[in-house]
Amino acid sequence: MVDREPGAPRRPEAVVGVDAGLRHLAVLSTGEKVPNPRPLKQVLRKLSRLNRELARRKPGSRSREEARQKLARLHAHMAHIRWDAWHKLTTRLTRTYGTIVVERLNVAEMLRNRRLSRAMADSAMAELRRLLAYKTTWYGSRLVEADPFYPSSKRCSDCGAVKDTLPLGERTCRCDACGLVLDRDANAARNLAALAAAVAGSGPETRNARGRNRSPAVRRAIPEGAGSRQGARP
Repeated sequence: MVDREPGAPRRPEAVVGVDAGLRHLAVLSTGEKVPNPRPLKQVLRKLSRLNRELARRKPGSRSREEARQKLARLHAHMAHIRWDAWHKLTTRLTRTYGTIVVERLNVAEMLRNRRLSRAMADSAMAELRRLLAYKTTWYGSRLVEADPFYPSSKRCSDCGAVKDTLPLGERTCRCDACGLVLDRDANAARNLAALAAAVAGSGPETRNARGRNRSPAVRRAIPEGAGSRQGARP
């Protein structure tokens, strides 16, 4: 294990909300939309072809081993693209912003959705919190997690009104109370950034990305306006 002196972010007072999704790798409360590389989608045909090629080869033969190695290299290539995208994003965030707010999604449960499971696996959404958990320590920033029940998408980021329902297919948040019309992911990111005010001065809210040792301040910030569990936002 290598000991390193904690750094300091360039904007220690700045707060950013990060909404991880499927259509975009992440949407920030600043309005920035980070593209999702989707490496699996790009090579899906080639992956299917290599799987068929492997299945046709005789077990124990040299040709089967060559097919297996080709398939392994393709999987490694996809993994490298995913990790490169997440590492670049999380390093930039932790070096820039003093407080980073993310949603603590139950990715394992969301993967049970057959319509979204492939896209979710392709985006590796669980990496966001895992990488931020240790990089915030490295660079001296702070990580705040919103509970899975926090209505980040259904709450209006302008007036605070919470919608009863917001189907996954509805990509725009339209507030009936104040008339705000905004992309649902951008609206969620703004709400996450605003959540940081509820835990101001509480220090780091976790010691790891699994939610252990969560600060009481974060738990107090969750119930207000909480609704049904937030799902993936394709």
